[in-house]
Amino acid sequence: MATSAPTPRAPSGAVDTGCRVTYIADGDTIHMACPGTGEVKARLLGFDTPEVYTPRCGQELAAGQQATAILRQVLRSGPITAARFEGHDRYGRELVRLEVAGQDVARQMIASGYAVPYSGGRRPDWCRML
Repeated sequence: MATSAPTPRAPSGAVDTGCRVTYIADGDTIHMACPGTGEVKARLLGFDTPEVYTPRCGQELAAGQQATAILRQVLRSGPITAARFEGHDRYGRELVRLEVAGQDVARQMIASGYAVPYSGGRRPDWCRML
């Protein structure tokens, strides 16, 4: 039985501008392809959005779907101008700070009202916040 080679991981601190988004999973998680790393699942840093896959209430699901739509708009607003890789989370996702058309994605998402600043640790209780 043949096994496929693991996808190379980007070195921590690497900045890549040749990346492209291949899939938007939710408001803060995407799949992206960058030269030399192949396709990776990435948790975007600097913000948190409501869950779509494991929401705790109906309001969280609705807000998570809206956050996903807003992220889609942000990512379509121009090319990725910076992708700063900052390690991996406990789920094996790349942790990435992303800029699109020279604008920080986290700031844009927070300004939308469907994301809050987040730097790790305990996630907010969206059902209480909404």
